[in-house]
Amino acid sequence: MQEIIRDILAGNTNRFREIVSKYSDDLLRVAYHFARNWDDAREWTQITFVKCFENLRRYDPQRPFAPWLYRIHVNVCKSHARRAKRYESLTEGAINLHSAPHSETQVDESERIHAQIARLPLKQRTAFILIEIEGMSSAEAAFAMGCKDSTARVHLARAKDTLRKQLTDMGIGNDTLL
Repeated sequence: MQEIIRDILAGNTNRFREIVSKYSDDLLRVAYHFARNWDDAREWTQITFVKCFENLRRYDPQRPFAPWLYRIHVNVCKSHARRAKRYESLTEGAINLHSAPHSETQVDESERIHAQIARLPLKQRTAFILIEIEGMSSAEAAFAMGCKDSTARVHLARAKDTLRKQLTDMGIGNDTLL
């Protein structure tokens, strides 16, 4: 990876395609967990690559590249997720007035679980997505989140506790869930 980055910084910008090719699927999947929408996830992933390219000179080649890229991506996802949540709360009342009611039995269990993950506070959701869903170590997730390893583990534990309670209250799983 270091050779690719050196070439890009030396002017061979076509090599940036190799970075996009290597990381796009993983970043897209992470973005989807924040957005719950493939179009937004693709847009947020593109924004990440643009920011990566623009800031490549700031990358410290003594450190691993992937955590640096994930940190950019998590920041993009969190920023856009906050905006989406604000927009959703502004429009929610109007949508609820015009939409037909539906029972929770119409929504399958996995969607109910994903809905509860989406309701977690942003730091908890980020830790849960990166560690539990994407399989990062707590140290890798902490770097991407811009916090200490122990802080990432605390956010994960709180996320699991919250999800366990919410899902148990909904009749999904049992006390051994998560």
